[in-house]
Amino acid sequence: MSQERQILESWAKQNPGLFSGLKQAISGAEGTILGGKPGYNVMFGGGRFKDFSRHPDRVISSPGGYSSAAAGAYQFMPGTWSSVQKSLGLPDFSPQSQDIGMLKKVRERLMPLGGLSAISKAGTLTPEIQAALAPEWASFPTQSGKSYYGQPVKKAEQIQRFFQEGMKGAAPAAPALPSSTTTAAVQKGNQQAGSLLQSIMKYIPMAGAFPGLSSLPAAEQLPLPDSQDFLNAYKMFFNEEEEA
Repeated sequence: MSQERQILESWAKQNPGLFSGLKQAISGAEGTILGGKPGYNVMFGGGRFKDFSRHPDRVISSPGGYSSAAAGAYQFMPGTWSSVQKSLGLPDFSPQSQDIGMLKKVRERLMPLGGLSAISKAGTLTPEIQAALAPEWASFPTQSGKSYYGQPVKKAEQIQRFFQEGMKGAAPAAPALPSSTTTAAVQKGNQQAGSLLQSIMKYIPMAGAFPGLSSLPAAEQLPLPDSQDFLNAYKMFFNEEEEA
């Protein structure tokens, strides 16, 4: 997996609300919403495709006089998708691949503003962010409120509403997994505790016969087999108790 893809997937996992908002905002602006969610099988003009193994790459003409081979929730052009797929090593044109491909294009367009961190800091799609995405998605308005390509465009307020709708339907972020360092420390602590317990348990039957085991000096003087093992375990236990 490429480093860029790892960055994109990590951002999506850490920011589920913003990610969901982006998906809803772009698909809403592009007119591919189906049943309140992004329509991943929508072609330009509203038609549908069934095969997600690849981009459909079919030119469609609309009644309005426009022709395009754009497809998917984010209306990827065939050439754009080919470049994105190759760069990220995406296996198909599935919803998951489309989502990560969309994030790549968003990140590229927002680099002058700081990349995806611009959305993380703003917590929304500001007019400035929308304008930065306008060269990628013709339905997004520039700062002047017009399409970058002179095509029909959504108002900034409309796109913001789509974004908020997506944010509301997002699942909470998954709890962070313990690091490898933390896991190793816990495992080592469990092993040490187990060894200590085994050492002490060997001497529990002797405690009643030798009251002197209740104090460390007496334990040092007892001529018992393996008494040094017990002494070491005793010292280790109480030293660690003092350090805790």
